[in-house]
Amino acid sequence: MKNPIFARVRLYRLVMNALFVALYVILGTFLSFKIPGAVQISFSTVPILLCAFLFSPVDAVTVAVLGTFLEQILDPSPYGFMTLPMWLIPGAMMALAAAIGAKRARMAKSTRSAVLLTVLTVACAEVLLTVLNTGALYIDGYLLQYPVKALHLLLPTRALNCLVRAAISCVLCLSLVPPLRRQLEKRKH
Repeated sequence: MKNPIFARVRLYRLVMNALFVALYVILGTFLSFKIPGAVQISFSTVPILLCAFLFSPVDAVTVAVLGTFLEQILDPSPYGFMTLPMWLIPGAMMALAAAIGAKRARMAKSTRSAVLLTVLTVACAEVLLTVLNTGALYIDGYLLQYPVKALHLLLPTRALNCLVRAAISCVLCLSLVPPLRRQLEKRKH
């Protein structure tokens, strides 16, 4: 016979993952600002980061992949869906990196170490996502034969976007993860 508490926890995580995916899509598709070319100002990474800090790497990667897939479907490229699988990789890698860092932050001996590890994890995850998305943009351009030389001009804007997003994501994760974790602990009992 299955343990009802275990089933309830699994259902709760599934519902939370669905909420994180929905939040990702809303932030990435409807509450983002796109600069013509290849820069999107969005905080759709926050749900991935929160999921990485609250649940397992599998949950975080699932949220990243499903969120990116739905975002691509809702706001498709003018070139179609030919390179869609390639666009799932950066978010998945970011989620995995964040989940690994989050595990280390959870195991920190002091609050100061946990905060430092959280900041480093979020910053590294955001930089990784920006680098991988920029690489995917170049590959996409070469495969679909649209002009990629102009992308060089957008690199400073993409870097600035990454830094601002990382700073805001750090503040949000540091303020949201502890109360959310306390709520999760209450749910388990």
